[in-house]
Amino acid sequence: MAVRLKVARTARELDDVFQLRYDVYVRERGKFAPADGNEVGERIIDQFDAIPDTVNLVAYDEDNDQAIACLRINKDSEIGLPSEHYFDFSEARERLGAARRGQTPKAGEESAVVLVSGSMLAIRREWRNRRNVIYAMLKTCFGIMHNLGATHVIASISAETASLYSRMGFAMLSDAKWIESVGDDLTPMLAPIEKPLKWAFGDVRDDNIPFWLMNFKFEFERLLLSAGEILFQENDKGEDAYAIDDGWIAISRHTLDRESGKSHEIVLANLHRPALLGELALFDDEPRAATATAITNTELIVIGREQLYGLLYDNPDKMKDIIRHFTHRVRETDDMVIQAHAPHAVRVDFSLIKLWRTAPPDRRHPETRVARVGPAQIALSAQVPEEEVIRILERYHEEGMLDFGKNRIRFYRAPVADWPESEG
Repeated sequence: MAVRLKVARTARELDDVFQLRYDVYVRERGKFAPADGNEVGERIIDQFDAIPDTVNLVAYDEDNDQAIACLRINKDSEIGLPSEHYFDFSEARERLGAARRGQTPKAGEESAVVLVSGSMLAIRREWRNRRNVIYAMLKTCFGIMHNLGATHVIASISAETASLYSRMGFAMLSDAKWIESVGDDLTPMLAPIEKPLKWAFGDVRDDNIPFWLMNFKFEFERLLLSAGEILFQENDKGEDAYAIDDGWIAISRHTLDRESGKSHEIVLANLHRPALLGELALFDDEPRAATATAITNTELIVIGREQLYGLLYDNPDKMKDIIRHFTHRVRETDDMVIQAHAPHAVRVDFSLIKLWRTAPPDRRHPETRVARVGPAQIALSAQVPEEEVIRILERYHEEGMLDFGKNRIRFYRAPVADWPESEG
């Protein structure tokens, strides 16, 4: 099932958020006592929904057009933050302010402490075991907080999920306590924005991150696909481009055999993070030239035409990145022609070199690079049997080039091409 994450902007989307909160917290979980005063016609709404800089994130099951998850983000205001409805964060505020006053802000940083909080995370019961939905909601939430200029995040977290937030970089400020109106044990937690941001996106200053992910990874619309789901089909009208943030997408085209009259599918490429696809739709109104299908569970950043044009209007210098991207695509096309007629070993080498170029350095050992893929994904990319890929990887392991497991490859040095790369 395709899931689309977006910021709730229309009256219908906001009403879906308020109703979803009621369905999850009251009907499903028996939380929130009526005396708390935030129920309105089977909706849950409070004063923090009405103040400026409030963002409600909502996820829809596109097959049924049903809201399945929501989360609210608030920037600090005169009435404080939702988390302060349950805990006193004044000591933490004073400590952060004192520490900030003793520092010289770096270029582009806020000179004062800017607190934000996330609250009202609600996910329908049947979707709570979909970890990719939960993680995508949290990643997008931290991206929104970054765009709001946050320096720190505070939250009142259910004791059941406090360990998850600890792994994101949050610290507990005190022990959990029972909140009668919520019907749950809550824990006050705090994190500098850099920590959950790094958990969600890696090192945001990493020079290896390509133009598309660097400029759009904090965007507010994401699309989650399950294996086998079609993103778009050949001849569809195209309006958006997509940057792969996780998973794999197969690009294919159908051809007609004149003798048999049958249609055959040809796989042109298997793409992974940080590939961009469907980008020509941002510049022309021609139909899609190929079909894009998710090979595995995949997370995509949706890039609209207006978003791209707005970015270029505000930052004309980024046009050189657009030109560099399309130049690279021409060279990739040349390499694909070579690969299509190459032996298995060359195809695997081709895939390994692409992985090396896009793999981020290991945080503890920057001289190595780690790609979150394994032999099965390389086999799909190279169109080579998996056992042949494993045989080649084992040889490279013996030579000290890499180590590999089911879902990870650690490069100790760059793979070397055994074919002439395209000139230019």
